[in-house]
Amino acid sequence: MQVVLAMAVLGGGIVSAVQRMPLAMAVGCVAQEGDQWWLVSATEPVEITEEVPPEPEVATVLGAGRLRLIGTLDEFGVSNHAGHKVRVKGILLEDVNETRLNLTSIRHMLPSCE
Repeated sequence: MQVVLAMAVLGGGIVSAVQRMPLAMAVGCVAQEGDQWWLVSATEPVEITEEVPPEPEVATVLGAGRLRLIGTLDEFGVSNHAGHKVRVKGILLEDVNETRLNLTSIRHMLPSCE
Protein backbone atom coordinates (compact mmCIF):
# COMPACT_ATOMS: atom_id res chain seq x y z
CA MET A 1 0.00 0.00 0.00
CA GLN A 2 1.30 3.47 -0.75
CA VAL A 3 0.15 7.05 -0.63
CA VAL A 4 1.04 9.34 -3.52
CA LEU A 5 1.26 13.09 -3.16
CA ALA A 6 0.71 15.09 -6.33
CA MET A 7 0.75 18.87 -6.66
CA ALA A 8 -0.22 21.14 -9.53
CA VAL A 9 0.76 24.80 -9.82
CA LEU A 10 -1.01 27.07 -12.30
CA GLY A 11 0.47 30.19 -13.83
CA GLY A 12 1.90 29.88 -17.28
CA GLY A 13 1.85 26.09 -17.10
CA ILE A 14 1.21 23.09 -14.95
CA VAL A 15 3.99 21.60 -12.88
CA SER A 16 3.49 18.33 -11.11
CA ALA A 17 5.60 16.36 -8.68
CA VAL A 18 4.92 12.94 -7.34
CA GLN A 19 6.46 11.66 -4.13
CA ARG A 20 6.03 8.03 -3.14
CA MET A 21 5.03 7.56 0.47
CA PRO A 22 4.95 3.80 1.03
CA LEU A 23 3.69 2.09 4.13
CA ALA A 24 6.81 0.60 5.74
CA MET A 25 7.99 -1.40 8.73
CA ALA A 26 11.29 -1.29 10.69
CA VAL A 27 12.76 -2.60 13.94
CA GLY A 28 14.88 -0.46 16.25
CA CYS A 29 15.16 1.30 19.60
CA VAL A 30 13.08 4.27 20.72
CA ALA A 31 15.13 7.30 21.80
CA GLN A 32 14.22 10.88 22.66
CA GLU A 33 16.47 13.71 21.49
CA GLY A 34 15.23 17.07 22.69
CA ASP A 35 11.52 17.18 21.90
CA GLN A 36 11.79 14.66 19.06
CA TRP A 37 11.39 10.88 19.10
CA TRP A 38 13.59 8.64 16.98
CA LEU A 39 13.94 5.00 16.08
CA VAL A 40 17.70 4.44 16.36
CA SER A 41 19.78 1.36 15.53
CA ALA A 42 16.99 0.83 13.03
CA THR A 43 16.82 -1.84 10.38
CA GLU A 44 16.34 -0.70 6.80
CA PRO A 45 12.62 0.15 6.39
CA VAL A 46 10.79 -2.55 4.41
CA GLU A 47 7.84 -1.57 2.25
CA ILE A 48 4.63 -3.31 3.30
CA THR A 49 2.97 -4.85 0.26
CA GLU A 50 0.76 -7.42 1.98
CA GLU A 51 -2.49 -6.71 3.81
CA VAL A 52 -1.17 -8.56 6.88
CA PRO A 53 2.63 -8.69 6.67
CA PRO A 54 4.59 -11.19 8.76
CA GLU A 55 5.86 -9.79 12.06
CA PRO A 56 9.64 -9.58 12.53
CA GLU A 57 11.21 -11.98 15.04
CA VAL A 58 12.24 -10.69 18.48
CA ALA A 59 15.78 -11.82 17.58
CA THR A 60 15.89 -9.45 14.55
CA VAL A 61 19.37 -7.94 14.41
CA LEU A 62 19.38 -4.18 14.85
CA GLY A 63 20.74 -1.94 12.11
CA ALA A 64 22.50 1.40 11.82
CA GLY A 65 19.57 3.51 10.58
CA ARG A 66 17.69 6.45 12.12
CA LEU A 67 14.05 7.30 11.54
CA ARG A 68 12.39 10.36 13.05
CA LEU A 69 9.01 9.32 14.40
CA ILE A 70 6.23 11.80 13.64
CA GLY A 71 2.45 11.92 13.95
CA THR A 72 0.24 11.33 16.97
CA LEU A 73 3.03 9.86 19.10
CA ASP A 74 1.25 10.46 22.42
CA GLU A 75 -1.69 8.38 21.20
CA PHE A 76 0.67 5.47 20.60
CA GLY A 77 2.45 5.87 23.96
CA VAL A 78 5.84 6.22 22.31
CA SER A 79 7.37 7.65 25.50
CA ASN A 80 6.53 4.37 27.27
CA HIS A 81 8.90 2.58 24.87
CA ALA A 82 12.00 4.76 25.48
CA GLY A 83 15.09 2.52 25.45
CA HIS A 84 13.08 -0.49 24.25
CA LYS A 85 13.37 -2.55 21.09
CA VAL A 86 10.19 -2.12 19.02
CA ARG A 87 8.65 -2.80 15.63
CA VAL A 88 7.12 0.27 14.00
CA LYS A 89 4.90 0.72 10.96
CA GLY A 90 3.97 3.93 9.22
CA ILE A 91 4.11 6.10 6.14
CA LEU A 92 7.75 6.51 5.09
CA LEU A 93 8.82 10.05 4.14
CA GLU A 94 12.35 10.35 2.80
CA ASP A 95 14.30 13.44 1.79
CA VAL A 96 17.95 14.45 1.66
CA ASN A 97 18.06 15.59 5.30
CA GLU A 98 16.29 12.80 7.17
CA THR A 99 13.96 9.86 6.97
CA ARG A 100 10.68 10.21 8.85
CA LEU A 101 8.03 7.67 9.70
CA ASN A 102 4.47 8.90 10.26
CA LEU A 103 3.63 6.29 12.88
CA THR A 104 0.58 4.06 12.43
CA SER A 105 1.61 1.17 14.71
CA ILE A 106 4.19 0.31 17.37
CA ARG A 107 4.79 -3.09 18.98
CA HIS A 108 7.03 -3.74 21.98
CA MET A 109 9.62 -6.45 21.35
CA LEU A 110 12.13 -6.24 24.25
CA PRO A 111 12.52 -4.02 27.34
CA SER A 112 16.10 -3.24 26.33
CA CYS A 113 17.88 -2.36 23.14
CA GLU A 114 19.51 -5.63 22.03
